[in-house]
Parts: sequence; structure tokens; C-alpha cells
Amino acid sequence: MEKMNKVRGVIYPIPNSLTSRLFDGKTNVFAKCISHNSTKLLPKHKVIFYASRGQKKLVGEGTIEKVEFLAPDVILAKYEKTLFLGKDEFLTYVGCRNMILTLTLKDLAKYPKPLNYYKPITMTGQYISNEEYNALIRENGK
Repeated sequence: MEKMNKVRGVIYPIPNSLTSRLFDGKTNVFAKCISHNSTKLLPKHKVIFYASRGQKKLVGEGTIEKVEFLAPDVILAKYEKTLFLGKDEFLTYVGCRNMILTLTLKDLAKYPKPLNYYKPITMTGQYISNEEYNALIRENGK
């Protein structure tokens, strides 16, 4: 893979109504249901959050400390107090899935002003390259 196309992180959508929870300093574990138990994400990659169902803009980011695939009961046992969703919300979200992508994040920061992105983000999210991330930051003056 060419250096300019190397994965820098991912953009994941979250409901606009839940964005404040990510940046309140109380939670740092983000769980994401994906269709397979593999990912290109690694520690030090970025997770950028896209506010769906509303403003449809990028609202903030965090840096990945740890990437795990865990069963829902293990996630609750290890991370219930720092999980982005409450227990009932989490159980509703995961349904009967067996393994969930679990990201422990650091340096969570809300952007001073939501950033525009050139296309909508689907529920599966979208990987972002170094080049795309740098352009996004440069174009939006972050």
C-alpha cells in the first residue's frame, strides 16, 4: 500500500443526540457492531465522529489506545462505567451479536466548529487515509 493511501483512522456515525456523551470526559470506550471480526484500525489511529440524523457533520475525534473484539457480556464487565452507551442502550444496540469491535480512546476532543465532509457516512463507517485526514483538517482550519 502506498504511504499516501495508508489508513489514518475511520469515520463512524453516531446519532447527533448522543455526541455530547463522547466529549464529557466520563466515557472513553466506543463499541461498534461490524459484520466481520477484523479491522484495519490500530492503536494511534483516529476515530472521527460524524453526527448523523441532524447536522451531518464531523463533530470530533479521539485517538485509539486499544482495539479489541469482545462479547457483549465481557464489554459490560470490563467497561460498563466508561462505555459510551448505557447498559440498556448497549444491549439493545448489540442485539444477539457475539463479537463487538471495542475501541478504548484517548484525547477525545470536540471540534470547536463541526467540520464539513464531502459525502454522507453510512452506518458501516469509512476508513480515512493520511492524505484525506490532513486535507480535512487543512480545509476546515482545525
